[in-house]
Amino acid sequence: MKIIQTQQDLTTLCYTDTFPTLLPQIQAHFDHLHSTHGDEEDTIFTLDHLGPIILLEPGDNLHDLSFIGLSREDGGLLGCTPEYVQAIELPDQTGTAYMIGVVYNDSYMTTFFTIAGSHDETIEKWLRQKSGLTPTDNDLILKRLKELFEQDETDLGPENGGDNIWLMLVSARPFTPDTLTGLLPAYARELPFDSDPFSQFPLPPTHLIRLVLRTNNLIDGPNEYTDGNTCCFRVNRELEQAELLWEDEAFNDTPIFQGGDLPSAIHWVSELAAPFHVQYEDPFLE
Repeated sequence: MKIIQTQQDLTTLCYTDTFPTLLPQIQAHFDHLHSTHGDEEDTIFTLDHLGPIILLEPGDNLHDLSFIGLSREDGGLLGCTPEYVQAIELPDQTGTAYMIGVVYNDSYMTTFFTIAGSHDETIEKWLRQKSGLTPTDNDLILKRLKELFEQDETDLGPENGGDNIWLMLVSARPFTPDTLTGLLPAYARELPFDSDPFSQFPLPPTHLIRLVLRTNNLIDGPNEYTDGNTCCFRVNRELEQAELLWEDEAFNDTPIFQGGDLPSAIHWVSELAAPFHVQYEDPFLE
């Protein structure tokens, strides 16, 4: 943890090679405070009366920041209501940083800076949520679908005739008690659902998904015909996870949409909802 009150503090940091891609952002914030609150007659501008800039580092205990008024009993950083949490994309795709403003009164605010991935998952999740970087349900579903279905064989080389497989179209509809049974895959239509997690019945899905896969043979080129199916997902926003329900049945199920051309695939997926993911070309060759 580094506490910055003066320009000299920043200059000293520059020689320590601590988060070099983040230091320009901290310098810009310090300069803004100086230009806004500084007095031209001051020989040394200090943040003593405004609130310090604090650079948080891996290993810092953000659950107990008592020295700055954020005690363990109150939850540390997580127990405060920040004025803002801003995500900052660092230069040259070197990562993401966060700038956190915590106001104490009308004239005193501490500004924290930290690099994403420097802290425990509880802190990282809080930072993502407060900065608006929390993934949407569709983001979580798409991430899991890619893990399950996509296949990249470009490293095998065209001489081996590998096949790349990718998600060409995906649509999603929230599952509700009014969802038509006919929209469910056949293996789920006769299942009784229960909202009680201790019930003998399975928890209902949160989303119905229609997906269409496309393949590209590295010798013969993209297949003009595509296959698609409907599946059920359950999204856990607290854990930021999406789970494919009845995975074995989903993989063994005969595709509902089989061997269709591109216009037919678009029409079939859109019957459930407008596609939120569209990728016509092989993403592994881009």
